[in-house]
Amino acid sequence: MYKHLYNCGEQVEWKRLIFNSKASPKSTFIGWLAIQNKLATKDILLKWNFSIDGKCGLCQLGDETPSHLFFSCQFSQEVWSLILQNLGVGRSILPWNDEVQRAVKKSRRSKNADCSYSIAFLETVYSMYLAAEELQVVQGSCLSC
Repeated sequence: MYKHLYNCGEQVEWKRLIFNSKASPKSTFIGWLAIQNKLATKDILLKWNFSIDGKCGLCQLGDETPSHLFFSCQFSQEVWSLILQNLGVGRSILPWNDEVQRAVKKSRRSKNADCSYSIAFLETVYSMYLAAEELQVVQGSCLSC
């Protein structure tokens, strides 16, 4: 009877990455928003009619979208590349959706290296978002000031 009454929601592939995460709650929450494209990046704020510059505050080379901020931006590419090196991962940086898929696959495994990868992914996403937000404050376009 319970299963009949209970509306089993949509299954998402990133469930384990987010809900079994050993990363900090802040980074897990920001990662959850980013994976769903619900993070308030500048492209979203512009759609909400905020009068801000849409350029990425970290590199000033592209528009700040989730796919740019995580990991097409030169700055975030350098950071993610260093983290991958520290994790012993020798590969080039992938586009955002592919990086998410890689982190999702790693989160399904129980090896320490895979767990470390998942944590590093979420913490890096949080750090890049936080860095972009802090630059907005420094540059005077803070929305909550």
